Amino acid sequence: MSTGAIDLGGWGQHQVFAAQQLTIRDVLFRASQSLLEFEKVFSNVVAEERYGQKIINQSGKLRRMRKLVSDFLLVRPPGADNWFGFRDVFEVDGKLIRDRQERLRRLFLDSPEDALEHASKILKESARYNIGGIQRNINLPTMALAILHPLNQYRFFFEKTGEETIDDVTVWIIRFSEHSRPTLIRAGRRGRGDIYTQGSVWIAPENGQLLYSELMVGDTNSNVRSQITVKYRFEERFGVWVPSEMHEIYDRPKQRRAPRLEGEATYSNFRKFEVEVDETIKVPQ
Repeated sequence: MSTGAIDLGGWGQHQVFAAQQLTIRDVLFRASQSLLEFEKVFSNVVAEERYGQKIINQSGKLRRMRKLVSDFLLVRPPGADNWFGFRDVFEVDGKLIRDRQERLRRLFLDSPEDALEHASKILKESARYNIGGIQRNINLPTMALAILHPLNQYRFFFEKTGEETIDDVTVWIIRFSEHSRPTLIRAGRRGRGDIYTQGSVWIAPENGQLLYSELMVGDTNSNVRSQITVKYRFEERFGVWVPSEMHEIYDRPKQRRAPRLEGEATYSNFRKFEVEVDETIKVPQ
C-alpha cells in the first residue's frame, strides 16, 4: 500500500472536490451497492487460494509450517440473505487429498435442502487443516465484506479517520467498531459467546469500492486475538475488484510464552462456473 499525492488535472480536481462534499453515510451506501454488485459476479467465480501458515515461538523461531491449496468461492444457501466465503482444501503440504472437480459437482448438485448442511461440513473439514491449536474459520478474505453488507451496517459505528492513496486511487480510511448483539463472530463450541469486531476499511468514495481492509477480533483481555488484512485488485476478466492477498496474525494475550500464528494467502486463477437447468455443472479444467 503506497501513499502520496497525484496530479489528476482539471477533471481530477473536480472529482476530489466532489468527494469532499460526500458524507460518510454516502460512502457507506456506495460501498454497500458495490458489495452487492461484487456478490452477483463473484458468486459464479472460483479462485485458487495458496495459503501458508506458520507457528512462531516467542523468540521468533519458526516451529512449524503448513501449505494449503484450495478452491475459494462464495456460497449462498437456499433461503439465506448473505453469501458466505467458502474454502475447500484439496492439497495439503504438496499432497492431494481429494478430487477437486468431483467435490464441486457434489456441492452444487446436492438437493437444496441439504446444501447448507453439506457446505458446513466441508467448511469444518477444511478448517481442521489449520495448524496452531486455535480453532478458527474466520480466516477468509471475504470476512470484512460482511461488515459493509447493507444487512449488517447497523451493527457497527463508523468514523472517517483519514485519507490515503492506494494504487493511484484516493481512498477514505473508515474505522468501524461493532456494538450489536449477537455479534457477527461467535466463540465457543456452540457459538454462543459474543466476540466484538473492530478495524478499518479503505474505500474509494466516488464508487464505494473496497481496496484494503483490516479486521481485528478480540483484545488484550481475550483468550485469542486476531488481525486479518486483505488487499484487493481489479480483475479485468470479470470487471470487479477481487481479493488479492490476505495476511493474518493470531496470538494469546493472556499467555506470554504462547507462540503466535501467522498466515499469508494469495488468490489467482479466477474462473467461472455455471450450473445448467438440466442439473449439470461445468467445472473448469
